[in-house]
Amino acid sequence: MSKTKYSLRYFVLFLVVILVTTHSLSILGHTVQVLYLVLLGVLPNRQTQSFHLICFYGLYAILTVSALGTILQSFGELFLPSHFFVDDDVVTLYDSIATPILIGIIQFGVIKLIAPNLEIIRKNQHLQKSNRLKFINSLLSTSLILYLLTYQFNNASYKNAVNMFFVVSLISLLVYLKNTTQNYFNFQLAQQKQQQLDHLTTYTTQIEDLYKSINGFRHDYANLIVSLETSIQAGDINQIRSIYEDVLKNSSSVLNHGNHTLGSLTKIDIPAIKSILSNKIILALEKGIHIEFEIEQKWSTCHVDVFDYIRMLGILLDNAIEASEACSIAFINIAFITDNVKQEHRLIIENSTNQEFINISHIFQDGVTSKGANRGIGLSNMQHILSNYEQAHIETECSNYRFRQTLITQG
Repeated sequence: MSKTKYSLRYFVLFLVVILVTTHSLSILGHTVQVLYLVLLGVLPNRQTQSFHLICFYGLYAILTVSALGTILQSFGELFLPSHFFVDDDVVTLYDSIATPILIGIIQFGVIKLIAPNLEIIRKNQHLQKSNRLKFINSLLSTSLILYLLTYQFNNASYKNAVNMFFVVSLISLLVYLKNTTQNYFNFQLAQQKQQQLDHLTTYTTQIEDLYKSINGFRHDYANLIVSLETSIQAGDINQIRSIYEDVLKNSSSVLNHGNHTLGSLTKIDIPAIKSILSNKIILALEKGIHIEFEIEQKWSTCHVDVFDYIRMLGILLDNAIEASEACSIAFINIAFITDNVKQEHRLIIENSTNQEFINISHIFQDGVTSKGANRGIGLSNMQHILSNYEQAHIETECSNYRFRQTLITQG
């Protein structure tokens, strides 16, 4: 559930704790088991996950195994023939082999069902600290206490009431996870739509300015042709030279102005990627960074989830802008290359840097950065995103004050 890998010694110690506490300590034993599982969660996860989420793992594991075992035994008594329980060996076989197997199957199904929801909670600290999760922990804790008291009140009616309370708690858990996930996705969707709208507004404004610039140049160019025609007919070489020096000589700088880079974005058919590119390019231009943008053909797919792709694109462009703006000669080169044979897309982002060489073997680790304390999270987040895709990876190079990263996706 926690996606945490443990060494063999922890697993062996866990088995020893289970065996010893189950057969010798009764109620206290179950309490020790919960505390041990919480401790197992705290040790590797205390920096990335809240204590409430770690407690949830321990409570859920012990409670569901114990309560499901009780429920399955109750079902056995209800639905299996009465002569089935006459033989003690058959009862022992059912309790020690059949019940654990059924518990494992049910647990596997439930965990598979709730795994995506838990992944979202693991990624968001504010969800881990929410009152809803505390309430779910309270329900599970109450269920566990009531379950442990069944050892004191060996009563069928009490057991049935406890089982019913556990079922209510489990349903509450599933409802909580569903609502939390739905609310999270709705928030992300609204945020993404707003960002796209903001980026598109900026992009549209820049395109309008670009159109006005080109339209103005076209008007000036028409007047220039008239002036040149008159000068040529008059044979006035000095006038022709003057027109060239004053107008034509500077026309290349007008046509090659950075804002015209945005015109190439029309080849990108994914609005979210187009919007974040336009936003970052405009931001770079405003900071005085020279931009070169190259795209060979239409770009209509990125082979991964679009939201994940724009997150990675944003990280790469933010890093490139921040690194290059500190240089005396600031530039960023962006290229989208498609290989139809390999069904491969390459996004290349190259920027100037004030370091001749960067040790790229450590830059994807948490906290490793040249930007200051607690700021080296972008590339580590990117590695976390890439770990979800077998068909995507990143290549990094650095030499001669140039830093290049190539995001490769296949599909």
